[in-house]
Amino acid sequence: MKKSIVMFKKTKEKGENKMKKRLTLILTSIMIFTMIVGCTSQPSPTEQVSVAPTKEAASPTSEPTLPPTEVPASPTPEATLPPAEPVSFQYSFDNEPPGIDPGVSQGSVQSTIYAALYEGLVSVDENGNIIPAAATSWDISADGLEYTFHLRDGLKWSDGKPLTANDFVYSWLRVLTPETASTYSWFVEMFIKNGTEFAKGEVGAEEVGVKATDEKTLVVTLKFPASYFLQALLTGCWMPVRQDIVEADPEKWPFNAETAISNGPFKLTEYKIGSYITAVKNENYWDADSISIENLKFSFITDVNTAYSAFLAGDVDGINSVPPTEFVNILTTDDRLHTYDELRISFLRLNNASPGLSDAKVRRAINLAFDRKAYLDGLGVITAKALLGNVPGGLYLDGKEFRQVSGDNGLTATAQVEAAQKMLADAGYPNGEGLPTYRLHCADTMVKNAEIVQQMLLTNLGIKTEILPVDSKLNFPMMVEGKYDIAFGGWGGDYNHPMTFFDLFTSTAYDNATGWANAEYDDLIAKARVATDEAVALDLMVQAEHILMQESPIVPLYVPSGAIMIQKSVTNWFITPSDTLYISRAVITK
Repeated sequence: MKKSIVMFKKTKEKGENKMKKRLTLILTSIMIFTMIVGCTSQPSPTEQVSVAPTKEAASPTSEPTLPPTEVPASPTPEATLPPAEPVSFQYSFDNEPPGIDPGVSQGSVQSTIYAALYEGLVSVDENGNIIPAAATSWDISADGLEYTFHLRDGLKWSDGKPLTANDFVYSWLRVLTPETASTYSWFVEMFIKNGTEFAKGEVGAEEVGVKATDEKTLVVTLKFPASYFLQALLTGCWMPVRQDIVEADPEKWPFNAETAISNGPFKLTEYKIGSYITAVKNENYWDADSISIENLKFSFITDVNTAYSAFLAGDVDGINSVPPTEFVNILTTDDRLHTYDELRISFLRLNNASPGLSDAKVRRAINLAFDRKAYLDGLGVITAKALLGNVPGGLYLDGKEFRQVSGDNGLTATAQVEAAQKMLADAGYPNGEGLPTYRLHCADTMVKNAEIVQQMLLTNLGIKTEILPVDSKLNFPMMVEGKYDIAFGGWGGDYNHPMTFFDLFTSTAYDNATGWANAEYDDLIAKARVATDEAVALDLMVQAEHILMQESPIVPLYVPSGAIMIQKSVTNWFITPSDTLYISRAVITK
């Protein structure tokens, strides 16, 4: 079942058909609220998640482009017009991703970069609908287990070489291959028949559920009927990469303009580590005629105040965050700010291998003692909502909202200090006595967040911490390696279903990063994945959430609300609840 979340789109005004020299172009921004999970939309929470398979699916409608600007006739035969300035777009991120190999590294920053450089079988429109992309149509078997994708005619890589169904087969098998060290191998394993068995070396590639029956036909066999599979395909790990390029330089190919061969609207021209990525329009993209942007630049400006100043000066066309101290003022005075509901959760990870934190009672005590309202107030965040489980609101199964069915898990938006202190004492650590000083691990951009948590744990439970900021690129890898005691975590949903917030806490998930493993939880999730009855799946996941919250390897904090700023000269763009900015068909008038 689908339930929409806010999706924001900026379009050209419909009445505009010409640019005249003395007429100021009037731009309007249209907020389209769809409430989707994993970038899909639906009018009601009782409809089934599906995309009707068709033999002749229509191509995505091209976004309108600006007509030529009218110019007067030259006064003399010798007079010439200066060449038009190339259309450029520059967007600033507040952090740099650890990598940009779509088969290896995923994240909200990468998703926007991948949407520009690559294209999967399907894409999404501004209303959250799944639309054809590299595949022009697809058929779904009656039992929901087999998907047959029909690729477009004449698909090419950015260097002009043909792209075929075999490129998708190679790319998906590469993600499943342990040597690739993909952070999302589990995600592909979750859907594809024999994906796990292949990853373990138990079966050969010929037994995996992805096959090219010819150069334009890709047949995919799933482990179970997943109505949200097409939405899952929006994630970067399903994007095609080319075998000869990758195998020639497995580590560095995405960073070098000569080897960063892709199939999306743009192709990379430079990656200056620590500074920016530049790209130009890909003339071999199948829908190149709809792309008006010629030069693209993604900058990495970690200081949000510096990025905001650059935006105000007109040096960048967009920024992905705003200074917290300026947020309220910007919200009320600057219509270039766009807020949207995110399909995302924020939480604390508790390292289950750390002394004391190996005890579920200690972890639960921290969960009970956390004052979510005070935390948000301390950060000056006024649009986020306190989270009392691992699933945000707005997700429906069997016509029922998951959050309402599962309840509050005994948690509240404010601290339950007395109950928390009693539980900590029952664990043998009254007022935190006997516990070590914990390493409170955070990205260097989240020191203030850490200071609030530090004071809260000390005041409410007597637990001492030492704040250890690290470079944002090293933040998550250090968590995976267990080099922390308490750390900040977050997760953006990959598709429109509560399951997207459960998989990452199974014992084999790379993104678990807590050391927590619970066989009963794993079993409930495994059963919920294959359940065809939504009422049964809902009950199984509710049970799983209750286990997760009682064991408390994580402390849920809040459901974020996204906020970006885009100059008014930029139209025909949209951003999804998963924080993917689709800019390729934008129109820019400066």
